[in-house]
Amino acid sequence: MPCRRCGYRVEYRITNGGLETRKLNLSQFKSDSGTARNALAAKQAHFGAAILSGDALGAMQIVDELVFTRQTLSDIYLRVIAPSLVGVGDSWCRGTATTGEEKLATQIVLDQMERLRALFITPGPRSPYRVMIACVEGEHHFIGARMIADLCANRGWNVDFLGHNVPDPSLIEMVQRRRPQVLALSLTMVSGLEHLRLLANLLAETAPDVRTVVGGSAMDSQSAVALRFDARWEIAKDILSGVALIGNLLRADRPKSVLKEYQLVLARRVRSLRTQRGWTQEHLAEVTQVTRACINAVEGGKQNVSMDILVRMANALEVPPEKLLSAEA
Repeated sequence: MPCRRCGYRVEYRITNGGLETRKLNLSQFKSDSGTARNALAAKQAHFGAAILSGDALGAMQIVDELVFTRQTLSDIYLRVIAPSLVGVGDSWCRGTATTGEEKLATQIVLDQMERLRALFITPGPRSPYRVMIACVEGEHHFIGARMIADLCANRGWNVDFLGHNVPDPSLIEMVQRRRPQVLALSLTMVSGLEHLRLLANLLAETAPDVRTVVGGSAMDSQSAVALRFDARWEIAKDILSGVALIGNLLRADRPKSVLKEYQLVLARRVRSLRTQRGWTQEHLAEVTQVTRACINAVEGGKQNVSMDILVRMANALEVPPEKLLSAEA
């Protein structure tokens, strides 16, 4: 793959001395991160204009282009869709967009997110971790919470998304029944802070072991101090940090590495990278010089692969070997 620092293509192989990297002089493949950022910014501007004008087909075409150029789900959500929604909200606040236009833009976004879930969150083995995500009672803005749910599912965690305006008794019931390792709550309205404090007390009484992450535009460090959250609560400043906090809490719950979890991560990474290229399992097997049965077992989370095969697959899929074992999207 092209190295981000020097622009050379980097190839990995096994030698008697261990894992070796080799730079190939292919300067024409030099990546330009600034150009990539500018390209995404342009897509975001076009997507924002499309949803504000009610152009559902135009928005769909932009999403298709982003998928075709192998953008990650995280980049599409956080660098294109989320800022576009902020722009729509700003237009509504200024009075340059009507309530109807804001509603239509929101629905177009929800339709595209549903399509992206089908593309990025494929059926298959899941990690034993469970995350529950909900908007607190009275909170009707849910797209940010839905994005966190999708990004968590994209990492292979089991996700229970309860949606918006979840009544306290229903939330407590589901936490007790489903027993998530982490509960993530969303709150955008400052008027809901007092209710959140009462909910925190309820959770302390009924589910004392669950770790909680809370985020949304109503939350900041001052809110956390005022609400006097205990050590089981974490504040997420944005969607990306929310997903990272959830990951940290899950790893803290089970600090020792578990072979099965790495097998499941490898399965998702190989399957995702293969399908992004439009390859069949037979083609990947041919390129990596292994049997199709081996690829099928890897993608099923059932194969304990050697370092040699891991490096072959990494070279074929043009990623560093460590990326195949990373839970990062």
